[in-house]
Amino acid sequence: MTRTGRSHRGFTLIELMVTIGIAAILGLLVVPNLVSMVDSGKTAVLVNKFPQDVAWARNQAVTTQQAVEIDLTGIAANSCTWNTQVGGQPSGEHSMSPQQFNAQYPNVKCNITNPPATGKLIFDSQGFVSDGNNNPAAPIITVTAARGQTWTMQVLASGSVILSSNTAS
Repeated sequence: MTRTGRSHRGFTLIELMVTIGIAAILGLLVVPNLVSMVDSGKTAVLVNKFPQDVAWARNQAVTTQQAVEIDLTGIAANSCTWNTQVGGQPSGEHSMSPQQFNAQYPNVKCNITNPPATGKLIFDSQGFVSDGNNNPAAPIITVTAARGQTWTMQVLASGSVILSSNTAS
């Protein structure tokens, strides 16, 4: 017995090529948006880390009754780094080193307006911030991601950090 009609199973080479071509075009459309979302997410992590470190420093100053310093000279140099010290001892966990910043946030820039005269935020035993010369400090820090998203934070004399209403614009 011979079969006169063949049963075709599978795909032809042309069908596979068309499907792969469509998938490639869709991938090219999605990848730039995906990269932008990942960059924005990483920058948001950095933007949230700074207020957390400021809150921790304020809490440490109040609970230990000793001065806590956050050195902002790295932010003044556009590198978004800061160093926290409690009683002269560095706290790496609540700082952002240049190595960490360069590895995790290579395309992020920071700018500081109204920097403290000494370049440091110093929390006293009541949790208030000064520049070390008994002048209140209220710096405004602007963080800019690679794709142009910006976040603005202001450190108040009370030790609180306010994020702008235009966050991730």
